Amino acid sequence: MDYHTLLARLGEGSAHPGGFQATKELIGQIGFPRGTRVLEVGCGTGRTACYLASLGCDVTAIDRNKDMIRKATHRATISGLPVRIVQADASSLPFPHETFDVVFTESVTAFTQGSTAIREYWRVLKPQGVLYDRELAFARTLTAVQKKKLQAYYGLHHMRTVPEWLKLLSKSSFHHYSASHFVQIKQPVSDNDPLRVIDHELFTKPDAVAMMMKNERLMSSFANVMGSIVITAWKA
Repeated sequence: MDYHTLLARLGEGSAHPGGFQATKELIGQIGFPRGTRVLEVGCGTGRTACYLASLGCDVTAIDRNKDMIRKATHRATISGLPVRIVQADASSLPFPHETFDVVFTESVTAFTQGSTAIREYWRVLKPQGVLYDRELAFARTLTAVQKKKLQAYYGLHHMRTVPEWLKLLSKSSFHHYSASHFVQIKQPVSDNDPLRVIDHELFTKPDAVAMMMKNERLMSSFANVMGSIVITAWKA
């Protein structure tokens, strides 16, 4: 079992820095008009996708993990919200050029071949479309040993500082881009997700329990350097 399958089986809908409260705050700051065509990349269990749909956005959501797709589909169905959910990878989006007004993603690009994913985000955006990417970032460059630990457990491809993320964007086709200030990871505010579906048998499996405990140790170990930024990038 890998980290993302563990999250899927736990029904975790907001594992990114700041949790769902941070997601709602960001969406509120952006203020999407009703009818905005949004692609959410890495939708997980569909919590954000359904929230965007409830605000009147025209939402398509993708995830590469089949368990996440199953739970996202369940959430959208019982919520009665018209979210299109597709199993796909950020680095190879199955959509025509210039399809969406917005690409919205949180802590996904760090798990991909970043330049390929960013190229795909740009490709599927309409002219004047915008990418909003709340991304995992680090306060300083990590050592090779630290990077190996995080890559081995989480499957991260990118452990970038803010300048390193901006450098990656500078090599893309986006004509303008910016990044918010670095925010250190904090314990997310506890919130109730009434539609969360947990596979409770996980808690009877020693390997799964060991993975959960290792996640807690890693989060504690890297708490002083791990955080997030919000990347905003505009297509000409």
